[in-house]
Amino acid sequence: MAANEPQNDVYIKDLPLLARLPDDDLKALAARGRVRRFNAGSTIFHEGDPGDAIYVVVDGRIRMSRLSGSGTEATLALIGPGDCTGELALFDGRPRSATATAMQATRTFIVSRDDFVNWVKERPAASLALLETLSLRIRRTNEIVTDLVFLDLPHRLAKHLLSLAASHAEGPNARRPRLQVTQAELASMLGVSRESVNKQLNQFARDGWITLSRGAVIIDDAEALRTFA
Repeated sequence: MAANEPQNDVYIKDLPLLARLPDDDLKALAARGRVRRFNAGSTIFHEGDPGDAIYVVVDGRIRMSRLSGSGTEATLALIGPGDCTGELALFDGRPRSATATAMQATRTFIVSRDDFVNWVKERPAASLALLETLSLRIRRTNEIVTDLVFLDLPHRLAKHLLSLAASHAEGPNARRPRLQVTQAELASMLGVSRESVNKQLNQFARDGWITLSRGAVIIDDAEALRTFA
């Protein structure tokens, strides 16, 4: 490796899935990975493809989507730097449950399932740390389902904007995070019409909580959104 190139563990050291791992376990896993680049618009993997690796986003952005039986596409998530996709495949090896598409030029760090399984066999204590992290993800999924049942669109949208602000904010001013997300993408993620999202976003803008920009939402008053949500 060239002197000016980062060590592989830089790519995964802050990954929530691996947050509970000791440094030596983390470095041993990172040593098994490699960097791969994708052009804007490239499909990283399709729904139904073999689940053979985890992809950590180094820079760029990935859109996760699924198709309904009628052919309607829904956006499940937008994955940015420091996030990952394909982690469930590491554990069950089942086919991909969604399609991953690079929304812009994207660089990823990839660890194959075979390498991951061999790493776990060598370091069985690490599996407990991973299970603890996965249990937290299940709890968050339960929270999302609860919100879907009990919260109306305005409250769900406010909560979703805060969630995006926590994980996908861009720009130097952390007090006014800029979310690179379109209204159509928000509508798709929330399972509602774009018109409904547009109407509520404009209400938030009139309240002074957000500023709408082309292809982006700027959070002006996170505390107001948090109180509302």
